[in-house]
Amino acid sequence: MAELQGILKFTGKLDGLSFYKMGGKIIVRKPGGFDGEKIRKEAKYANVRQNASEFGRCSKFGGKLRRALQPFAKELHDPILHGRMAKMLHEIMKLDQESAKGERTIQNGLQHPESGTVLKSFLWNPSDGKRFRYSFAERRLFFDRLPEGSTKAEVTLRFVDPDEVEYSLKFMDVVLEVSLPCSEFFIPEDERFEMVGDGWLKFALIRFFDGDGYLMTGKTAVVLG
Repeated sequence: MAELQGILKFTGKLDGLSFYKMGGKIIVRKPGGFDGEKIRKEAKYANVRQNASEFGRCSKFGGKLRRALQPFAKELHDPILHGRMAKMLHEIMKLDQESAKGERTIQNGLQHPESGTVLKSFLWNPSDGKRFRYSFAERRLFFDRLPEGSTKAEVTLRFVDPDEVEYSLKFMDVVLEVSLPCSEFFIPEDERFEMVGDGWLKFALIRFFDGDGYLMTGKTAVVLG
């Protein structure tokens, strides 16, 4: 990198050099970066291609999962949720011990016992933290911290099938209403529970309402059971 001296000041490219303004000065440097053709074909970039392929699939799956959790995911008001989800899903993908690097899948990773730990440690609403715990096996919700002034919670148990289809992930809902305050809620049996596959993702999505029946913004909670 060099600094352009003299009367003539310009920006742009000339004879293979780039001229740009930074800090009130004109800086000269030779363009760098990766050669796309080499990355696609040369053996020494195999690791780069493998990583790009896996992160791409994680991003795509993350988009489908985020859409499957609407409108709740939108109510989290997190502009970087998609990126955080892709990073979390890549941790799950790395648990796939059946496939070679570059060919690993989230579905295989979800079969690993540690995938549940990764999913449950993910913080869906960073601005509001974790409010409750959910045990699908025990059919219980535990309210550890209630929003001040909340008198009712609308609970949507959403069961998401992680097997990908072209445009979306399939899911099924069971909706419940909980009077607040309470610290624990027993989920009544429902025949739809029998339709939930072993590998499905079992979410509890909770909206809180105040005494006037208005939705409390920024308080929506998402947790995995």
